[in-house]
Amino acid sequence: MNKIVIGIIVAAILIAVFFQQASANPKITICKGQFALCAASACEPTGGRITNQNGDSFPEVKCTCSILYGDNIADLGAGNMTSCEPTDDQHVWSTFWPRTNYPRQQNNFSHDDAQMKGNVVECPASLKQGHAASNCFSWNCEIDKNGLAICSCPMGQEPPETDFLIQSTDTTTDRCFEHPVSLPLVAEFFWTKK
Repeated sequence: MNKIVIGIIVAAILIAVFFQQASANPKITICKGQFALCAASACEPTGGRITNQNGDSFPEVKCTCSILYGDNIADLGAGNMTSCEPTDDQHVWSTFWPRTNYPRQQNNFSHDDAQMKGNVVECPASLKQGHAASNCFSWNCEIDKNGLAICSCPMGQEPPETDFLIQSTDTTTDRCFEHPVSLPLVAEFFWTKK
Protein backbone atom coordinates (compact mmCIF):
# COMPACT_ATOMS: atom_id res chain seq x y z
CA MET A 1 0.00 0.00 0.00
CA ASN A 2 1.24 3.49 -0.80
CA LYS A 3 3.07 5.11 2.14
CA ILE A 4 1.10 8.34 1.81
CA VAL A 5 -2.20 6.45 1.91
CA ILE A 6 -1.08 4.56 5.04
CA GLY A 7 -0.07 7.85 6.68
CA ILE A 8 -3.44 9.41 5.87
CA ILE A 9 -5.28 6.36 7.23
CA VAL A 10 -3.27 6.43 10.47
CA ALA A 11 -3.84 10.19 10.88
CA ALA A 12 -7.57 9.69 10.32
CA ILE A 13 -7.65 6.87 12.89
CA LEU A 14 -5.79 8.99 15.43
CA ILE A 15 -8.10 11.95 14.93
CA ALA A 16 -11.18 9.70 15.16
CA VAL A 17 -9.80 8.12 18.34
CA PHE A 18 -9.15 11.58 19.76
CA PHE A 19 -12.70 12.78 19.18
CA GLN A 20 -14.20 9.53 20.49
CA GLN A 21 -12.02 9.58 23.59
CA ALA A 22 -12.56 13.33 24.08
CA SER A 23 -16.31 12.79 24.24
CA ALA A 24 -15.81 10.07 26.88
CA ASN A 25 -12.94 11.73 28.75
CA PRO A 26 -13.17 15.48 29.44
CA LYS A 27 -9.43 15.59 30.26
CA ILE A 28 -8.49 15.05 26.60
CA THR A 29 -7.96 18.49 25.13
CA ILE A 30 -6.19 20.48 22.45
CA CYS A 31 -3.33 22.61 23.72
CA LYS A 32 -1.68 25.37 21.71
CA GLY A 33 1.99 26.25 21.74
CA GLN A 34 5.31 24.46 22.12
CA PHE A 35 5.24 20.66 22.49
CA ALA A 36 7.51 17.64 22.14
CA LEU A 37 6.61 15.23 19.34
CA CYS A 38 8.12 11.84 20.15
CA ALA A 39 6.23 9.80 17.52
CA ALA A 40 9.41 8.84 15.62
CA SER A 41 11.75 8.39 18.59
CA ALA A 42 13.39 5.27 19.93
CA CYS A 43 14.22 5.27 23.64
CA GLU A 44 16.78 3.94 26.10
CA PRO A 45 15.79 2.12 29.31
CA THR A 46 17.17 3.86 32.42
CA GLY A 47 16.83 0.91 34.80
CA GLY A 48 14.55 3.08 36.94
CA ARG A 49 10.78 3.32 37.25
CA ILE A 50 8.31 6.06 36.44
CA THR A 51 4.90 6.59 38.03
CA ASN A 52 1.85 8.16 36.42
CA GLN A 53 -0.70 10.31 38.23
CA ASN A 54 -2.83 7.23 38.97
CA GLY A 55 0.06 5.73 40.95
CA ASP A 56 0.87 3.04 38.36
CA SER A 57 4.60 2.35 38.05
CA PHE A 58 6.40 1.18 34.89
CA PRO A 59 9.98 0.72 33.66
CA GLU A 60 11.37 4.13 32.66
CA VAL A 61 12.93 5.07 29.31
CA LYS A 62 14.56 8.31 28.13
CA CYS A 63 13.53 9.54 24.70
CA THR A 64 14.95 12.42 22.66
CA CYS A 65 12.23 14.22 20.71
CA SER A 66 11.65 17.18 18.42
CA ILE A 67 10.09 20.34 19.79
CA LEU A 68 7.39 21.78 17.55
CA TYR A 69 4.87 24.60 17.84
CA GLY A 70 1.13 24.59 17.18
CA ASP A 71 -2.01 22.71 18.12
CA ASN A 72 -1.41 19.45 19.98
CA ILE A 73 -3.59 16.78 21.58
CA ALA A 74 -3.07 16.11 25.28
CA ASP A 75 -4.65 14.03 28.03
CA LEU A 76 -4.61 15.98 31.29
CA GLY A 77 -5.46 12.77 33.15
CA ALA A 78 -2.64 10.66 31.72
CA GLY A 79 1.09 10.57 32.22
CA ASN A 80 2.08 13.29 34.65
CA MET A 81 0.39 16.16 32.78
CA THR A 82 -2.27 18.22 34.54
CA SER A 83 -2.24 21.44 32.47
CA CYS A 84 -1.35 22.64 28.98
CA GLU A 85 1.03 25.14 30.61
CA PRO A 86 4.65 23.95 30.91
CA THR A 87 6.01 23.50 34.42
CA ASP A 88 8.66 26.18 33.66
CA ASP A 89 10.59 27.61 30.69
CA GLN A 90 12.98 24.64 30.69
CA HIS A 91 10.24 22.04 30.19
CA VAL A 92 7.72 21.07 27.54
CA TRP A 93 4.95 18.47 27.45
CA SER A 94 5.15 15.48 25.11
CA THR A 95 1.82 15.48 23.33
CA PHE A 96 0.73 14.65 19.78
CA TRP A 97 -0.45 16.14 16.53
CA PRO A 98 -0.46 14.26 13.19
CA ARG A 99 2.53 15.42 11.15
CA THR A 100 4.18 13.75 8.17
CA ASN A 101 7.33 15.89 7.96
CA TYR A 102 9.31 16.99 11.00
CA PRO A 103 12.87 16.60 12.34
CA ARG A 104 13.38 12.95 13.33
CA GLN A 105 15.82 11.24 15.64
CA GLN A 106 16.85 8.72 12.94
CA ASN A 107 18.16 11.59 10.80
CA ASN A 108 19.85 13.51 13.63
CA PHE A 109 16.89 15.92 13.76
CA SER A 110 17.82 17.31 10.34
CA HIS A 111 15.61 20.09 8.94
CA ASP A 112 16.30 18.96 5.35
CA ASP A 113 12.93 18.32 3.65
CA ALA A 114 13.96 14.92 2.29
CA GLN A 115 15.15 13.72 5.70
CA MET A 116 12.06 14.88 7.60
CA LYS A 117 9.78 12.46 5.74
CA GLY A 118 8.82 9.20 7.38
CA ASN A 119 6.71 6.09 7.17
CA VAL A 120 4.22 4.40 9.40
CA VAL A 121 5.46 0.91 10.22
CA GLU A 122 3.47 -1.84 11.88
CA CYS A 123 5.28 -3.85 14.54
CA PRO A 124 3.25 -7.08 14.50
CA ALA A 125 2.38 -9.08 17.61
CA SER A 126 4.54 -11.91 16.27
CA LEU A 127 7.66 -9.83 17.14
CA LYS A 128 6.61 -9.95 20.83
CA GLN A 129 7.80 -6.38 21.44
CA GLY A 130 4.60 -4.84 22.86
CA HIS A 131 6.04 -4.84 26.38
CA ALA A 132 9.18 -3.05 25.13
CA ALA A 133 7.34 -0.24 23.33
CA SER A 134 7.30 3.22 24.91
CA ASN A 135 4.52 5.72 25.60
CA CYS A 136 5.39 9.41 25.86
CA PHE A 137 1.86 10.80 25.54
CA SER A 138 1.30 13.52 28.15
CA TRP A 139 4.64 13.27 29.98
CA ASN A 140 6.94 16.09 31.02
CA CYS A 141 10.21 16.67 29.14
CA GLU A 142 13.28 18.78 29.77
CA ILE A 143 14.57 21.07 27.01
CA ASP A 144 18.27 20.37 26.42
CA LYS A 145 21.00 22.75 25.21
CA ASN A 146 20.37 21.66 21.58
CA GLY A 147 16.70 22.65 21.68
CA LEU A 148 15.50 19.04 21.85
CA ALA A 149 13.19 17.49 24.40
CA ILE A 150 14.55 14.78 26.72
CA CYS A 151 11.48 12.91 27.90
CA SER A 152 11.16 10.40 30.73
CA CYS A 153 8.43 7.98 29.67
CA PRO A 154 7.10 4.53 30.58
CA MET A 155 7.43 1.31 28.64
CA GLY A 156 5.89 -2.05 29.40
CA GLN A 157 2.27 -0.91 29.48
CA GLU A 158 1.10 -3.54 26.98
CA PRO A 159 1.52 -7.33 26.76
CA PRO A 160 4.41 -8.65 24.59
CA GLU A 161 2.05 -9.89 21.86
CA THR A 162 0.53 -6.49 21.03
CA ASP A 163 0.50 -5.01 17.53
CA PHE A 164 1.69 -1.41 17.50
CA LEU A 165 2.45 1.34 15.00
CA ILE A 166 5.58 3.49 14.90
CA GLN A 167 6.94 6.21 12.66
CA SER A 168 10.26 5.48 10.98
CA THR A 169 12.41 6.80 8.16
CA ASP A 170 12.56 3.31 6.64
CA THR A 171 10.02 0.55 6.13
CA THR A 172 11.72 -2.29 8.02
CA THR A 173 10.69 -3.52 11.46
CA ASP A 174 14.22 -3.03 12.87
CA ARG A 175 13.13 -0.03 14.94
CA CYS A 176 10.43 -2.16 16.63
CA PHE A 177 13.24 -3.56 18.81
CA GLU A 178 14.53 -0.13 19.97
CA HIS A 179 11.86 0.72 22.59
CA PRO A 180 10.10 3.01 20.10
CA VAL A 181 7.36 5.45 21.01
CA SER A 182 4.27 3.73 19.66
CA LEU A 183 0.53 3.54 19.22
CA PRO A 184 -0.65 0.12 20.42
CA LEU A 185 -3.37 -1.41 18.28
CA VAL A 186 -5.63 -2.53 21.09
CA ALA A 187 -9.42 -2.55 21.15
CA GLU A 188 -9.70 -0.02 24.00
CA PHE A 189 -8.55 2.74 21.64
CA PHE A 190 -11.41 2.14 19.25
CA TRP A 191 -14.49 1.81 21.45
CA THR A 192 -15.73 3.43 24.57
CA LYS A 193 -16.40 1.28 27.61
CA LYS A 194 -19.92 1.73 29.00
